[in-house]
Amino acid sequence: MAKVCPNCGHQLKDHAKFCGKCGSAFGEPTDKATKRPAPKNAGEFFKYYKNVLIGLGGLLIAIVLILIIVNPANSPNAVFGKYLDCMHSQNEQTYRAISYDANFSAATSADIAVDGYKARFSNADASYKDNGKTDLLKNTEIKVIKSETPKQSEIATRRNELKDSYRNTARITDIRNITFEIKQNDNKSTGTAELICVTGKWYIADVTGI
Repeated sequence: MAKVCPNCGHQLKDHAKFCGKCGSAFGEPTDKATKRPAPKNAGEFFKYYKNVLIGLGGLLIAIVLILIIVNPANSPNAVFGKYLDCMHSQNEQTYRAISYDANFSAATSADIAVDGYKARFSNADASYKDNGKTDLLKNTEIKVIKSETPKQSEIATRRNELKDSYRNTARITDIRNITFEIKQNDNKSTGTAELICVTGKWYIADVTGI
């Protein structure tokens, strides 16, 4: 039986896919992977590829979260470096952002940590001042000696100890203890810094020695 165009009745060759008279195509184009008719609009596209799109969305969210967590600027050493920068030049906004006290203090006012920080600058004597600016680490070199992560059991113990001072201690997922060398003129000493990771973000919890 001769093949004819269902649209205009024009006689066609048996292997024809298009009508040479009216241009009609025969059979719906299919998605080779699924053998289903190719989507004709956005609604059908989402219907056919819903699982793929959801999977890609989940992967994108996971990548963003990983980038946030492993962001070098959010590392313990980087946050400690920001702390030192704040000691060199008063930067209340940065200090507030990296201070565990300022963000999660159990005290009524979240400004207590920042107020203490500002007081250190206002009470600094002339030896810390230069051209009207105060530098709490003037003529001081700080060198990180080691950075250690306590065992999980030690982190749990420390988390429990912090309950009296901070709220949200259950959200502490990691702790890093940094030991650093302080060199001022010919004098050397050591100090320590405790950094706490709360829901993926590192904060300064305590610094001794400077």
